[in-house]
Amino acid sequence: MVYKGIPEASKVPADWHRWLHKTTDEVPNIDAQKTYDWQKPHLPNLSGTDLAYVPKGHIKAGAKRDRATGDYEAWKPE
Repeated sequence: MVYKGIPEASKVPADWHRWLHKTTDEVPNIDAQKTYDWQKPHLPNLSGTDLAYVPKGHIKAGAKRDRATGDYEAWKPE
């Protein structure tokens, strides 16, 4: 397999990941890789970018967290 493109660990297919981590000695066959209709196109790891996922309530999402319910008791040192 020839390296090309931007270095992105999440682009490594599962079969190659298994071989790279020495889980198997069998080199994957590129032509035998299956694709399924339910598979989504690859997206790079977006952590640290403006496109990274931020949950509701995160400071970057501009929202406030929901108030704590009665099931939380703050720790108080004695």
